[in-house]
Amino acid sequence: MAQPRNSRLRKLTLQKNELQQEVLMYRNVMESIRTHQSLEDIYKLIIDNVTKGLGFDRAGIFLVNETGNLIKQVMGIDQHGEYETTDIEFPCGPAKGIHWFSDLVHGHVQWGISNNVKKKVTKEVYERDFLGKVICCAQVPIKLDKNKTIGVLAVDNLFTKKTIKKSDLQALLNFATQAGLAIESYRLHHKVLNLTITDPLTGVYNRRYFDEALEFEFKRAARHMRSMGLLYADLDHFKSINDRWGHNIGDEVLKRAALTLRSGVRNIDIVSRIGGEEFAIILPETPIERTKMIADRLVQAVAKDVGVDQVQAVTLSVGVASFPETAPNPMNLKVSADKSLYEAKQSGRNRVGSLILA
Repeated sequence: MAQPRNSRLRKLTLQKNELQQEVLMYRNVMESIRTHQSLEDIYKLIIDNVTKGLGFDRAGIFLVNETGNLIKQVMGIDQHGEYETTDIEFPCGPAKGIHWFSDLVHGHVQWGISNNVKKKVTKEVYERDFLGKVICCAQVPIKLDKNKTIGVLAVDNLFTKKTIKKSDLQALLNFATQAGLAIESYRLHHKVLNLTITDPLTGVYNRRYFDEALEFEFKRAARHMRSMGLLYADLDHFKSINDRWGHNIGDEVLKRAALTLRSGVRNIDIVSRIGGEEFAIILPETPIERTKMIADRLVQAVAKDVGVDQVQAVTLSVGVASFPETAPNPMNLKVSADKSLYEAKQSGRNRVGSLILA
């Protein structure tokens, strides 16, 4: 009787550890969401819980793209045990036999497991069975519910060569579901967050986000003694566009202008719509000379690319401010940029204003 009792005890202990890992992962995911960490950090967190928590050597997360025709690796561990993101992708679709991962996603198979290395694999089979050469591997679908699968969780024991048993699959299946819910929670959170911080017409950030971002970037620049720039940009004679061509055309001009501004700066720069036809651009790590150069470039780009059916030209006036040259704090930076914008308007529009101390 001792043996069965010990076996049951081991099983209960294993189940307890698995549940603890699921709870720990979810708690960490919620903390990651609260602290605005990236989706890549969430993927790494899931990988860590699969490997360190469930005891597999490696893990890979493969997700279906928005159109449903491809499944791509978003995070994995390479042969050296380091995180990796690759361009690995496979075809995906409802028909059976498109690809092994596709069959998992669409329910043609429930899971996969292999503990043998295939010595001879044709190129055709290898492309269909990506893990065909990996010893001690398993793959399970990442499900949200019985009707929705978003990807595949693949694991292996490449280093230890530890056999993966069918009894290991249930824990992996349960964990894959929790991982899917964690990914979906993150996506939904950021979808809602984006609705609250972006301007619905132009797609750039709104005034609320601009105020918070400016405070944050200013503190960071002051702490590390780095430069930062601020631009206030205003479309010239915008009211006349609405009056003559109608608000639909006016909205289209605003969208084109926002796209031009967004395309004319770096990914780390923050473009916001802060009023009807007024935009603000935060330029972290940008010295004063570079700030003025960017402003000039944006004025030229709007004059060239934004217009009303090639009939009415659209131009832009820009005010410039820079820390530490023109302002010692965020409020003064706004005042300095606003004064510079006013100077640009008064001196003829379609130009960049002078640097003015707040």
